[in-house]
Amino acid sequence: MKILVVDDNNSITELLSQYFKLKGHDCTVTNSGKEGLWLCLHHKFDAIVLDLAMPEFTGKDFLDSLNQKGKIEQQKIIVLTAMPLGDVTLKGTRHGICEVVHKPFKLDTLMKTLESLKIVV
Repeated sequence: MKILVVDDNNSITELLSQYFKLKGHDCTVTNSGKEGLWLCLHHKFDAIVLDLAMPEFTGKDFLDSLNQKGKIEQQKIIVLTAMPLGDVTLKGTRHGICEVVHKPFKLDTLMKTLESLKIVV
């Protein structure tokens, strides 16, 4: 599986990159929402793990940009967030989001979530 991880926290991207590679997956990481969007638009990924709370260009900006470009429905996105989403039901509005995983999370839980997306490679 080709996975893109977009999170401004370098420790998280390094950890996820090592973990996914140990599990036999191809993983690309970035700590910038804008770079993540560029990567998403110019390369094909089976899944995207996206942090919502990033500075300057947030996860919501990332999702809005994909939507505006008509590319949102082609994505399988798992949102990572430490924020309580409250009334924001991203998954229900189909912003390309398949699942929401709350930080802190267990690596095996995230892996099971990715595997549940039924990705055909």
